[in-house]
Amino acid sequence: MAIDIDDILTSVSAKSLIKDDFIRAGQFCYLPTGDLEIYTGGFTVVFPVIVNKEKWAFRCWHANLGNVRQRFECIADAIQNTRAKYLCDFAYVDEGIIVGGKLFPTTRMRWVDGYTIKDYICENKHSKEKLLKLAERFLKVCQDMHKHLLAHGDLQHGNIIVDSKCEIYLVDYDSFYCPKLAGKTDIITGLSAYQHPARRNNLIVSEKLDYFSELIIYLSILAIAHNPALVDKYQVKDSERMLFSADDFSNIKYSDIYKDILALGQEFVVYLQILEIYLSKTSLSDLEPFDVLLGRLTKDPVIKKFSASCGKKTLNGKSIVLSWDVENYTQILLDGKDVTTQISNTLTINSSTTYTLTVINGHKRTSKSIMVSSYSSPSVAVTASKTKLHKGRNESVTINWGVQNAEKITLLQDGVPIDKKCGHDDSYKCSIKDTTTFTVQALALDGKTTFSDSVTVEVHPDAKFKFESDKEYAFPTIPFTLSWTTKHAKRVELNGKKVADNGTEIIKKGVDKDTTYTLAVTDEFGTKESSITVKMLPVPRINALLVPTPDIQQTITMNVDLKLPNITVSSLDTQLQEVELIGASLYNTELEAIETPQFIDLQYKLKTPTLWQKIEKSIAKLLHRNENR
Repeated sequence: MAIDIDDILTSVSAKSLIKDDFIRAGQFCYLPTGDLEIYTGGFTVVFPVIVNKEKWAFRCWHANLGNVRQRFECIADAIQNTRAKYLCDFAYVDEGIIVGGKLFPTTRMRWVDGYTIKDYICENKHSKEKLLKLAERFLKVCQDMHKHLLAHGDLQHGNIIVDSKCEIYLVDYDSFYCPKLAGKTDIITGLSAYQHPARRNNLIVSEKLDYFSELIIYLSILAIAHNPALVDKYQVKDSERMLFSADDFSNIKYSDIYKDILALGQEFVVYLQILEIYLSKTSLSDLEPFDVLLGRLTKDPVIKKFSASCGKKTLNGKSIVLSWDVENYTQILLDGKDVTTQISNTLTINSSTTYTLTVINGHKRTSKSIMVSSYSSPSVAVTASKTKLHKGRNESVTINWGVQNAEKITLLQDGVPIDKKCGHDDSYKCSIKDTTTFTVQALALDGKTTFSDSVTVEVHPDAKFKFESDKEYAFPTIPFTLSWTTKHAKRVELNGKKVADNGTEIIKKGVDKDTTYTLAVTDEFGTKESSITVKMLPVPRINALLVPTPDIQQTITMNVDLKLPNITVSSLDTQLQEVELIGASLYNTELEAIETPQFIDLQYKLKTPTLWQKIEKSIAKLLHRNENR
C-alpha cells in the first residue's frame, strides 16, 4: 500500500511519531529555507539525521515492496556478518514510524559523504591515474560481493559513493540480495542504462543481478580514463547514465559508443567481446561474472623479464634504468604508477629501494620485485712524501693514501698493479729511476664502479754547468769574453739577466776595477751559482828619473834591457837605469816630463820570473802593434 510523502514529512516533523529510539534521539537536518532536508527516490524518502555527532540516513518507504520485514532482516544480518568496508552500517526497524495512524517499518544507514561515482568520474576525467585506481577498487568490491554471493540489485551511479580517498561505498539496499533471499521475487529492475535487457522480465532474485551492471560501470571507467573526451561527447554529467544507453544494447556493435571504445586499443576488444556475449543471453541466469569470463578469454599476464641496469647494487645519485618484458597485459604498473606504454623507466636512486612491477590483464595480475642496494661513493686521496727525486742518487719515496667506502683497493705503478695487499689507510715505500705515476684505485661497494686518485713522482738530473773568462786581468777599453755551457738547466741567468743555456758574452769596455760576474743556473731542484772576478791590472809607474843637471838636453833617449816603447821626456835624453813596475800585464807606458832632474834612478821590481815573462810578451805584442801602425 502506497504512502503519501507529505504524510511522512508530517510524522518526521512531529518527531514523537518516530518510534526508532536511535533516530528520535538525533537531530534532523534543515535547509537554509527552514525546510527539512529530504531526498526522494522511487521507493523511499531519506532524511539526514545527526546522532551522537554522526550522520545517518533515515529511510521511509512510500511504495509497497511486499514483505519488507523478512527482506530487510535478512539483509541487515548479511551486511553485519559480511563486515565489508564498502557496506555501510545498516539496521531495519519493523515499527519505525507512525504515518496516518499506522506503524511502518524504517531503516537507518550510516551516512557516507562523497561523490556519486559518476560525479567523481566527471570531476577527475583528466586524471587517468585516479580513474584506473577507481576501476581497480570497483572490481575488488565486485569480486568480494561474488565471494559472499551478494548482489546490490540496483547497481548504478546514484548508489555508489566515492569518498576523498577513493574508497567505494554501496548505498540503498532496497533491492539487495543475500543467499537467504534465494527464490524471492525480483520487484526492482533498476535504471535501464545499467541493466541487461532481460532484467525487465526477470522473476527471481539471485547473486547474478549485478553482473551486467558491473561490466557497464567498469568498462565506462576504463574508457573515460583513456579518453576523457567521452564525458562531454555522451553528456555523462547531465544524464542518468554513464556511456551506454538502453538503446545501445539493442544493437551494440553498431552503436557509437561501441566504435569509440573499440578505437581505444586492443585491451578493450575483450571487454566488448564479453559485452556481446552478455547481450546474446536471454536470461540473467546464463550470465557469469565478467572477470571470470575475462580470465577464460585472456591468458594470464606474464613477466618474462624485470631487471635494473645496475644489477642489485649501485651508488647514491646514480641513474638506473628499470626495464621489462611482459606478455598478456592490459596495464603495467611500476610501484603503482601506470607505465603501460613504456618498456623501461629511468630514475635516480639515493637509497636502497625495492621496485615492484605489476602486470594486469583484466582481473588477473602478476607482480615481480627487485631490490637495488645503494651505497655512498668511495673517496680516494693519494699523496707522496716527495714529488721530485734526483736522478742517479737511488732516493726513495713513500706513497700514502686514504680510502673510504671501498670494497677493494689496488695500487698501480704506471698502470701496472703492484703485488701488495692494500688497506684503506696505507702506504708504500720504493725507489724509482724514472718519473713514475702512482694510482690508488678503489672498487666501490656496488662491486663494479671504480674511483681513483693519482700522484706523479718526477725524477730529474741535477743541472751541470761550466763558467769561464778568457782573461783573469784586464784594462779599461780592453775587451774580454765570458763563456758558459749548461746541461739539464731550466733557466740560465748572467748577473740577473736571462741568457741562453750555452753561450758567450764579450765585455767590450773591459773593466776599470775588479768586477765579479755570476752565472745562476736553475734546475728542478733550485738555483746554483758560479762567480768569476776579473781584476784590473794597474798601469806601470815611474817613480823618479835622476840625471846630472849639466848634461840636460831637449830630448834624451834611454835604452834599457826592459825593451820599453819609446819614451820622450822633454829637455832630457839619458839612459834609464832602474824602473819600478807594478802589475802583471803591461800594454802601454807613459812618462811624465821631468824638469831639470838631478839624476835618473829607474828601478823595477818583479815578484817572480814568470810574471816578468808575461810582461815581456805583452810589451812585445804592443810594440808589434805600434810598428804595424
